Amino acid sequence: MEWSESFKPSCSLKDSVYDALKTQIILGRLQAGEQLNIAELAKNMGISSAPVREALSMLHQNGFVVLNPRKKATVSNVLTNDYNILMDLRQLLEPYAAKLSAKNIPDNELQGMRKKLEAVLKNPDDMYTYVDSDLSLHDMIFQYCGSVILADILRIIKEHSLRIRYCVEEMAEESKKSEFVVETTTEHLKILDALELGDSDGVYEAMGMHIKNFLLRSKRGGIIEQFLSNRHAE
Repeated sequence: MEWSESFKPSCSLKDSVYDALKTQIILGRLQAGEQLNIAELAKNMGISSAPVREALSMLHQNGFVVLNPRKKATVSNVLTNDYNILMDLRQLLEPYAAKLSAKNIPDNELQGMRKKLEAVLKNPDDMYTYVDSDLSLHDMIFQYCGSVILADILRIIKEHSLRIRYCVEEMAEESKKSEFVVETTTEHLKILDALELGDSDGVYEAMGMHIKNFLLRSKRGGIIEQFLSNRHAE
């Protein structure tokens, strides 16, 4: 597996490994049930085993990895109940967080976010740019919602729902994949428009519509049913 795009060493190797593995899981590059070998991962990343072991423990705590009694790690599954709960929580909490953040985000961060979203529309086939813009927009909202507890809860919910979204998009017809990316990013720009105006009600509505549209997209051609059926069969 090629790690160069997602593994970017920083002052904390543990966090860098965590982010790299989490990105691979979210994108579906690491599949549900796939075993993660600590020694092999460490070798591929050119680091010692310790930060890999610590990162896997963090992934386990956040529900991305399952650790058995012998400390062997496998990528966790996504079940129907998980999906339903995630979507219910997103519909309840994300519009609320967006409304709280509407008047708090600095102009320079909003400007930087617009550049990221516009870059996605210029190249909708670049999944890493897409993932980065998606996570960045929602994380910016969570950061400025005014509640550390709410922000932490929403980050985990968002990351797991992204995992489902990207798997759904990968299962779509090839011609539809970039269409999904463009639709999602266009909705992100509408959210950003409301944030730039400091429009609390507008961003609440835009975020709610964004989540509703994701649910509709995931049902096209029975994609989400197929995805969840595959998870139960594994």
